[in-house]
Amino acid sequence: MELRRQIAIAFGENLGLDVGVATPETKISYMKAYERYCGNLYNRITKSSWEKLNNSQNLSLLIVSAFYGILRHDEFIRNYNRAMNKDKVNGVLLKTWWGKQGLCNFLLDYVTKNEIRAVHDFLSINYSEAVWPFQSRAKELGIKYFIHDYSGLGSGSNYRRGEDVNRLIQTF
Repeated sequence: MELRRQIAIAFGENLGLDVGVATPETKISYMKAYERYCGNLYNRITKSSWEKLNNSQNLSLLIVSAFYGILRHDEFIRNYNRAMNKDKVNGVLLKTWWGKQGLCNFLLDYVTKNEIRAVHDFLSINYSEAVWPFQSRAKELGIKYFIHDYSGLGSGSNYRRGEDVNRLIQTF
């Protein structure tokens, strides 16, 4: 929460519960992450898949976010417009800033505490860089790691990612 608060302050955002600040009055409108995000990736995941995730004890969808770091798909978030490869904190791209803050360790901590045995990585290169070296560290811990590569697809990659995430959810 402290890192989220730092991001909010750096970008002049209102402080609220989503960044660990209980405020008596806030003008922030919150929605669950999977309802808030509306890009090609999230639009390709069907309602039945979101319901399956919401009702499952054995399936997680984690999001690497330029504003929040790591969050669950059902976590309440604000509307924001930040990108790992475009926005900077103290002159440093967010992907580098988050990496230096230990985002990889936060993700590893979540995976190990929740006894997750397999991870499917659908991240673009800029978001992967923020959690580097998660892949090698996860493998060292005996976690099965599957990377889904969309290089060469350009702007169509998020469409394909969404379809593949949806297909994976339906297999459980």
